[in-house]
Amino acid sequence: MEVNILMPKHRKGKKPVKVRKPSKPIDGVNHRLLNEKLAMAASPVVPDDNAAPTREELVEKAKELGLSFNKRTSDEALLGRISQALQGD
Repeated sequence: MEVNILMPKHRKGKKPVKVRKPSKPIDGVNHRLLNEKLAMAASPVVPDDNAAPTREELVEKAKELGLSFNKRTSDEALLGRISQALQGD
């Protein structure tokens, strides 16, 4: 006796489930995302002076000091190398 294994979306007496795609706007612009971008641009973010340095700042300082690092070097390790180089000078 042969057993038919049916896929979940095509069981007996059930129609396949149709997944709806999001509609495209007529003018080609997603206004919800556009409004979010404008709101972010309207309120400039002022960085805190006491905040931890960003990855870009660490990379820039390491290049100034001539330290070797790669993309897998963590921010903490890079900060440690920079502080050791500054302590040695």
